[in-house]
This record gives sequence, C-alpha cells and structure tokens, in this order.
Amino acid sequence: MFLPTEYAWLEPVLIAAGVVFVVGLIGNVLSFSNRFVNALVTAIVFAVIFGALTYVARTEVPASPVEFLPADFAWLQPVLIAAAVVFVIDLIGNLLSFSSRFVNALVTAIVFLIIFGGLTYVAKEQGQPIPTITVPAPEPSPTPAPSP
Repeated sequence: MFLPTEYAWLEPVLIAAGVVFVVGLIGNVLSFSNRFVNALVTAIVFAVIFGALTYVARTEVPASPVEFLPADFAWLQPVLIAAAVVFVIDLIGNLLSFSSRFVNALVTAIVFLIIFGGLTYVAKEQGQPIPTITVPAPEPSPTPAPSP
C-alpha cells in the first residue's frame, strides 16, 4: 500500500503496532493503578474490540490443531489467544516503562513491533504466506455519451 513490494510484509506489522498503541493508551486511561491491572485492562479492551470485529466479520475460521472451544465458538479462539498475547506484551511494556500513560503505551507498541515484526520476518524468510494490504484500483466511471 505505501511501502515498496519487498517491504510489503511490514505494513500489517506497522498497522497492528498502531492498533496496540491505541488499545494500550485506552487501557492506560482506564487503569493506571498498577502494572498487572493495567495489562489486564488493556487485554480486555483489546479482546472486546477484536472480538466484536471478528464476530461481525465472521468468516470460515481454519481448523486449529488445538481446539478448546465448541465449533459454534471457533471464531472466539483466536480472540482469546490474541488477548493473552496482548496481556503478556503489555505487561512487558509496563515492566520496562511505567512513567506515564503515553510512554507506557508507546513502549508496549514498540515491544509488540519488535516481537511481531521479528516473527513475521522469520515467517517471510521461510516462505510462509504473509497477509498484505492491497487497495483495489478505482474503477473508471463510465463516460456519458455525447449529446447530439
């Protein structure tokens, strides 16, 4: 979308880091009492937002090797796993910097960027398919017929 094709794998990483920053900032505003509660609130906010988006856009969820939810709730499994990951990443960010709400959210986003970016890069190097963001070209509008 905005990067050259050899760096297209980086676009979802940067966008996801931005989302983690915003969610971390919301979690910090709601609860800045201690590191654990802050990470828990951030993970819950993330789960609610990501869960709502996943529920609305429910598509066929690929079968996972480990199914811990009934088939009707298969869409919820990636939400719970992602919320757990956001909790751990936010807890790491809180341990590294807990000086202000903004800096805390920024450090959390940077930790996420490093971890998710590194994993995405390794997957790309191993030939795994990486989701990229494509914007379809606008369709040309039909030109009106000239009037006689």
